[in-house]
Amino acid sequence: MARTTTGRNACDVAIWIDDAAGTPTDVSGSMNQARMTFTNTLGEFVVFGYDAVNRLCCGQDGTFELDIWYTTTANEGKDLVFIWYFVTPCTPRTVSIYLPDKNVGSDHIYAEMLIETMDVVADRGDAKPMPVTLRLVPNGVINKVTDAT
Repeated sequence: MARTTTGRNACDVAIWIDDAAGTPTDVSGSMNQARMTFTNTLGEFVVFGYDAVNRLCCGQDGTFELDIWYTTTANEGKDLVFIWYFVTPCTPRTVSIYLPDKNVGSDHIYAEMLIETMDVVADRGDAKPMPVTLRLVPNGVINKVTDAT
């Protein structure tokens, strides 16, 4: 196989989260990392006369982890997720991640998500902005489409 020439980095990944009114809001400028974990629900079984494990798949799940910088401007990432957690808790919101960027042809991964945990680290010895880390879980299906707009 020939060496790839189409590798892309994450410099221009775009992350959008619905605000309290349901309007998609670009929070990419106040964050620098997103992790997506996709899982299948599997059941194992073994039968007589066969020494290998067999598996059946019955459902998919996943998590999104977002690292957002603590900022003080309204409508930036921290403000949006603090309102989500403290003012409208347990309300699903659409979270969209565009890889490698928000251009036609990019992967658009999205789901209605709920905040499972939100960690804020205040470290006096660290000069960079405080991190706010969200662990989001889907309320339904995680979707993947090719961005057309």
